Amino acid sequence: MNQNIITNIRSPIVYKQKELNAVIRNIKTGDGKDIVELFKENYGDTYYKKNFYNPSVWDEMVKSNKYYPIVAEYEGRVIGQFLLTLNDEYNGEIGAVVVHPDFKGRGLMNKMFDYLIQKAKSLGLFAIYGEAIMFHPFSQKANLKHGMIETALQLGEVASFIAQKEIKFEKRTGTLVGYKLFKTTPKSLYIPKIYEKIIKNRYKKAGIKLKKTSIKPIRKKIKLWENRLLKIAGIIIDGKIKNFENRFNLLFSRAKVSAEMIYADINLQTKEVDEIVKFLNKKRFFYSGVLFYRYGGKDYLRLQFENTHNVEEKYNVCYSEYCKFLSKYVLRDKKRVSRL
Repeated sequence: MNQNIITNIRSPIVYKQKELNAVIRNIKTGDGKDIVELFKENYGDTYYKKNFYNPSVWDEMVKSNKYYPIVAEYEGRVIGQFLLTLNDEYNGEIGAVVVHPDFKGRGLMNKMFDYLIQKAKSLGLFAIYGEAIMFHPFSQKANLKHGMIETALQLGEVASFIAQKEIKFEKRTGTLVGYKLFKTTPKSLYIPKIYEKIIKNRYKKAGIKLKKTSIKPIRKKIKLWENRLLKIAGIIIDGKIKNFENRFNLLFSRAKVSAEMIYADINLQTKEVDEIVKFLNKKRFFYSGVLFYRYGGKDYLRLQFENTHNVEEKYNVCYSEYCKFLSKYVLRDKKRVSRL
């Protein structure tokens, strides 16, 4: 085996030092060059968003209404970056965090995280979420420290070509989804019986009460999205349309051509949720988790399908007890659906 290929990833040692008195602020024109260098220091040339290696892309974000980079500045130089990306008016994703190796362990990520949360609130978002790559528990720990709730495990979401410096990964790696909610209004939802206990547990943890009141009918539709670079795809299901099974099979077949991981997201205002989950389980889609405010401010149940054997399952690293529980639950559910 190539000595640079690792399958059992463990956290690198980062010694905690005295916090650095850096300035945390919004991005400004001219920061792009320093941010590009941070990505090179952390990922070499393997980061999948190749446009992030272009300084002008970052400088254009200064006036963007979708991308909000937060930076840490020290002695006139940008040494850290944390990105908030708006999906819509309801939610945004946090990620692409990079800190210069010389300044890791100095509290920069936590300071940027605090600033980013305030930025999200000021934009009126209902929630933010992050997907912690399961190479190591650092991101998971930071998410929990800042009040995020772990809701889903997405196996194989990270392509194996993404690396950190000299370390390469033999298999596709999972991500642990965590949410921080700014709005916890009670909701009326259809919860599938097979996953009722674990889903209700996440709503209780989030402080959202589930009401037993009538649910307004939703506009029924089904849609495929694809990310061919990362070799992932997803099918968004809002209600049970006519000829649902045929339409799903068509999109599923299309997704399997290029995607190694395929997700199915079911709107939890779907009256036929039990029927749809049963159908998807027979297609060998198994549990991933809950996605709050994911599309158009609605909550979704995510199921997942492995279209490759090149998915890391054994060596996902967990920081929290819930992550350990969820990892076991997901793999048990995969085994269950394989027998249907």
